[in-house]
Amino acid sequence: MRLHLIRKTDCVSIYYDSLNEWLFLDWEGELTLLDVQTACLEVARCFLPRPYARVLNSNEQVTGVSWSVAAWLARDFLPHLTVAGITHIAWVYSSSVRARHVVQTVLNWLPGPALTSFDDLDAAVTWLQHIRPEGPAQASLRLPATQAKLDKVFQDMCQKVKAQVPTH
Repeated sequence: MRLHLIRKTDCVSIYYDSLNEWLFLDWEGELTLLDVQTACLEVARCFLPRPYARVLNSNEQVTGVSWSVAAWLARDFLPHLTVAGITHIAWVYSSSVRARHVVQTVLNWLPGPALTSFDDLDAAVTWLQHIRPEGPAQASLRLPATQAKLDKVFQDMCQKVKAQVPTH
């Protein structure tokens, strides 16, 4: 992998792997709903200027996940992945039994892009390297209607997350 840091939050580092032409999401720590919502907005922001057909999502450094995260991911975030252009996700489990169970629950609820889970990063990388995006060198542009739909989904998601943030 040849990684270039694009964005970073308290719980996720988002890299572009220029060798493999995919996004690599490296999650860490105890994941609360607000942390994940904030991080997922940053992930979504990466898809606004261009599509990435493949995503390598690593939870290897995750120590825990709340159940509210599972419900939010399944209901409000992951169903929109196909609009962003994602066709394949390699999801690496955490070694935390609870985090693994929460993630497996989310994966069971999720329709959409091909999502395959792995116990280790090397196996996920190998699988994802054998999946090639359709079309010429992963087209860097979307149809205007698709871009407009993605922009709308992103704006709606931002409003929903902001509405949940406690004000002091």
